Amino acid sequence: MAIGVLIGLIIYVTPAAAGTQYVDDLHEITVRLGPSVEYRVIKTVSSGTRLETLDNKNGWTQVRLSDDRKGWVVSRYLADEKPDSKKYEDLKAKYEPLKKQVEELKAANNELKRGNQTLSEELAKAREALADTKADYEELKTSSADVLRLKSENENLASAIKEKNQKIEDLETKISDAFLSEALKWFLAGAGVLILGIIIGASGKRKRSSLL
Repeated sequence: MAIGVLIGLIIYVTPAAAGTQYVDDLHEITVRLGPSVEYRVIKTVSSGTRLETLDNKNGWTQVRLSDDRKGWVVSRYLADEKPDSKKYEDLKAKYEPLKKQVEELKAANNELKRGNQTLSEELAKAREALADTKADYEELKTSSADVLRLKSENENLASAIKEKNQKIEDLETKISDAFLSEALKWFLAGAGVLILGIIIGASGKRKRSSLL
């Protein structure tokens, strides 16, 4: 029995191994110079503060502060894990940059959507213009075919007119030659009659002269 009590006392007064604990979900706790409320308060620490633990005594835990000072806090206000409020703050701190990135990504996505909308509108206009160009091309092709057909018909008509004009010229030449030939015949015939009359007249005169 005495050995058990001795072992218990040894465990109780043996300094705890150094470790890390957090101030529990309270707004603030006091750090005192010794393990009792009778000791002076040297600092207050807020919930979630990470403290290096050095020793335990009578429900108090010795801790090392950030400025390297040592003090004592009530052990029941410490926890091995971060309190939920501290976890929430940490997550919120991590979330804020992510939230900002999400907002930036949303803005970039909206900008891309607007750009895509603009490109879609331009593509629709380009397609419409292409359709109009194709229609104009088909119309031009049809017009060109009509022009070529009319040109061919005009050339054929001009050739036919030229051929007919040539025939008319040939016919006029033949008519002219025939007319001249006939006129020459009549002229020669008239001239022959005239000459014959002159000869007969002269012969008559000679006969009358010889009778006298």
